Amino acid sequence: MSAEAFGELQGALERLGDASVRGPLPEGGGAGRHRLSRHGLVLGYAWEDRSRTLTLLSLEREP
Repeated sequence: MSAEAFGELQGALERLGDASVRGPLPEGGGAGRHRLSRHGLVLGYAWEDRSRTLTLLSLEREP
């Protein structure tokens, strides 16, 4: 992964910690997906409201 892609990944994770950026998550699941189209990546993440914790679940290349 290039340094540029890694920097964008870090920025995306920071922004996903903000509910106004993250948006609503599926009922009961607490998991979502976010695309970094410029780098062809898709992040899978989970948000836990009670502990206000964002967890990166997966990082995949778009087909």
